[in-house]
Amino acid sequence: MATASEPAPMLTYYELLRRTSRTFAVGIEALPSPLRDAVTLAYLVLRVSDYFEDSPTLGKQKKSDCLEQWADLLQVEPEARAPSAIRRLADAVAEADRDLPDRLAAREAGRILSGLDQLSPELRDPIRHHTASTTLGMVRWIRRGDDFPDEEALDDYMFEVAGRVGLLLTDLFCTYSPAIERRREALLETAVSFGLGLQTVNVIRGLHEDPERGWNYVPRHLLAGSLSNPTLELRELDSEHQRRILDFLVAKAGGHIEDALTYCRTLPRFQRGTRIFCIIPALLALRTAELSRDNPEVFRSPVKVPRRTVGRLVVASRLLFFSNAWLDRHRARARALTHPGVGRRVGGRSG
Repeated sequence: MATASEPAPMLTYYELLRRTSRTFAVGIEALPSPLRDAVTLAYLVLRVSDYFEDSPTLGKQKKSDCLEQWADLLQVEPEARAPSAIRRLADAVAEADRDLPDRLAAREAGRILSGLDQLSPELRDPIRHHTASTTLGMVRWIRRGDDFPDEEALDDYMFEVAGRVGLLLTDLFCTYSPAIERRREALLETAVSFGLGLQTVNVIRGLHEDPERGWNYVPRHLLAGSLSNPTLELRELDSEHQRRILDFLVAKAGGHIEDALTYCRTLPRFQRGTRIFCIIPALLALRTAELSRDNPEVFRSPVKVPRRTVGRLVVASRLLFFSNAWLDRHRARARALTHPGVGRRVGGRSG
């Protein structure tokens, strides 16, 4: 884990980005500079947070301590950062025995902080604020545990770990572009829902393994007493309970993805890189949700969009980014996944 105060060249951060997520790297690298630099560093900051939240080897107290230390480091000025705090995080990373992709970012936490310090205050300050808030939200939920009695509790968790990211990106986009700034109010109507859409799809993709690591994101009202042990594998449920869970999550994802595509079409058409960056993950989430619908295999193995399909979506996004009619066709597909009363949340929740 790097603790040096000197930042790495941006090319090094781009390489780290590709190693932690090739899919997100494709979209981020479409962004114009300096927005590309800011979003790259923001993404890496959140990968460090994700590592400490999801580490399979760190205990609950250790996770909370590391996340709080990381949030503190994000909020203080460089001259006030204690080298010992970064060393403590380095020691925690060294304790892990699994080479998760996020661990690559966690090992470079000190250097990521140094890169963040080099951004202009207009770009740096929103990153520091929103990522620290997200990190502390993770702490709150680690201490609470997987206590999701209803949809409202699930939405609260997803707002902390993903919804705030929509607010962060909107702040960065508006800082970069006066034309986007003029649409801030409209963008904020769906900014949080954008993040919730991607996170709901993550919940679907984790149905086969999350309970095994002690987390079950399915709201308890859907289980109707079928699980006396909340960590029981969901694959052991009867087909009716599995169908109920999947219908709920796919419909919820569809509503949020529709909002995400509304967010994309609200961005000015001439903002090519920004639109492409937002469109690619929204379309991948849509395709994942469609593949999950009425598919009980999601309880046994992860849903994967075929590589060829990913390639086609990326090419189409680069060619048709300007077309609101094209986006509207995808919005209709997302809407087809929903049913009344499921899948919506107030998109502009502040935090």
